[in-house]
Amino acid sequence: MKRLTMLILTVLFFAANTAYADFKKTKIAVMDFQVQGEKFETEDIGKIVAEWLITALVQEGRFDVVERRLLEKILQEQKLSVSGVVDSDSIARLGKVLGAKIVVTGSVMKLRQLMEVNARLINVENGSIIAAEKVKSESATKLEELVTEMAVRIISDFPLEGYVVERGEDNTVTIDIGKLAGAKVGKRFIVFKEGKAIKHPKTGEVLDIERIDIGEVEVRAVKEKTATGVILREVSGQKIEYGNMVRSSVEASTAAAQSSLPEEKTMPAEVKRETHQATGQFNIGEEYYLLTTIHAVKNTAGWENRTDLPAIHAGERIVLTKLERHYAKFTWKGNEYTFVYHYAKTPNPVMLSKFLTKDDPGPVLAGFPEDVKSYIASGDAKVGMTRWQMLYSKGAPVIAGNRKTFDMTLGDILNANTWIYIQGRRDKLYIEFSDDKVVNVKD
Repeated sequence: MKRLTMLILTVLFFAANTAYADFKKTKIAVMDFQVQGEKFETEDIGKIVAEWLITALVQEGRFDVVERRLLEKILQEQKLSVSGVVDSDSIARLGKVLGAKIVVTGSVMKLRQLMEVNARLINVENGSIIAAEKVKSESATKLEELVTEMAVRIISDFPLEGYVVERGEDNTVTIDIGKLAGAKVGKRFIVFKEGKAIKHPKTGEVLDIERIDIGEVEVRAVKEKTATGVILREVSGQKIEYGNMVRSSVEASTAAAQSSLPEEKTMPAEVKRETHQATGQFNIGEEYYLLTTIHAVKNTAGWENRTDLPAIHAGERIVLTKLERHYAKFTWKGNEYTFVYHYAKTPNPVMLSKFLTKDDPGPVLAGFPEDVKSYIASGDAKVGMTRWQMLYSKGAPVIAGNRKTFDMTLGDILNANTWIYIQGRRDKLYIEFSDDKVVNVKD
C-alpha cells in the first residue's frame, strides 16, 4: 500500500510539472533594422529601433527575447552581420545556436515627412517568412510610437489560447492563461468551442474545424498561471462554461489611430469629414455605454475627472454627436455634453476607449454585492473594493502610479498600485491597491 501511494504521488508530481512545462514562451531574436532613405539625425537608428522593439516585446511578457549582448556575441562568432542575416542558411544557423524559433529583421525608412517601419518574422527551421508587418506615418509622428505600434502588430500574430477552467458567481470566469503566459488586466478573450470538421472531398484531409462563437470575457485579475475575468457578452442560445476554449482578441492599436492619418491641416476637406465621421472605433451618431464614471459641470467634462462635480455613472447610455482631435460631444438624457481633453495631445480613440464601450456593463454591475453597489452609486472609495469597482464608482484617476493618465491606456491605469483623484481645486484623494483590492484611502 505504501509503495502504491508513493507511485501515485510520483505520477501526480510529474504530471503537475509536465503541465507547467507545457507552456513555453516563444523565443525570438531581434536584429538591427536596416536604414533606408534619407539620413537620420542619429547614425545608430537601426540599432535603436531594434532596442525599442525588444523593450516593447519584453514588457508584454509574451516572448523570451534573446539578450542583446548575447546576440551580438554569437553573430561575431558566427561571422554574421547584425543587420544582414536574411538568407535561410544564416537564419537557420543563427536560430540553432541561440535556440530561437523566430528571428525578426526589418528596415526603417525616412523620406521627407514620411516614416515607415517594416518587419519580417522568419521561421528559423525553414527560413520562411511567417508574417510581415508595416507601419507608416505621413506626419511628424515620433519614430518610437511607430515601433510601439509594430510591437502590437507582432504580438497580434501570436494570439494566446487556452481554456475556461471555472465559471464562478457574478458572471466571472477563470482561464488557464496567467501572468507567465502574458495575460494582463484589461485583455479580452473570445470564448468558443469547436464544431464539425471541414474535410477535403477527395483526400479526406481535415482542412479546418468550425469555430462556434460563444461570447467574450475581459481579464480583471491575473495570477501566475490563471486569470479571472468578467463576461462581457454571451451569444444568444450559448453559455460560457468549463472546458470552452479561449483566444485573445486582437487589441486595437492606439498607435495606429495616431500614425495612420495625416495631420489635419494637410488633409483635403472631404478627407477631414470622413475622418471625423469615423475615428478609430468610435462613430458619430452611434450609441455607447459609459465604461467608467465621468464628472461634468455646466455640460462639460474633462479627462482630469474632478470627482467633486456631478457624476454621470458607468452604464449610462450616450450618443456621440461630434468628434474633434481635442474634444468630443455626446447627448445624455436629452442634453448635449462636451468632453474635453485639449491637454492630452492624443487622438480620440486613445482617450475615448477609457470612457466608452459598446458592451453594456450593467450585468457586471448588477452582479456585485449590495454594499459594493451602494458604494458605486454614491461614488465612494472603500477598502476592499477592486480597481474596476473604483472605475465604476469614481472613474479614471488623474494620476496612476507616477504618471498623468491623459496618455495612458486603461490597461496601464489598471496595472498601477496607486491612484490619485482630484476632488476639488486643491483637494486630492489617494488610493492604494494590493492584489487588486483597495488597502488604503487617504484624503
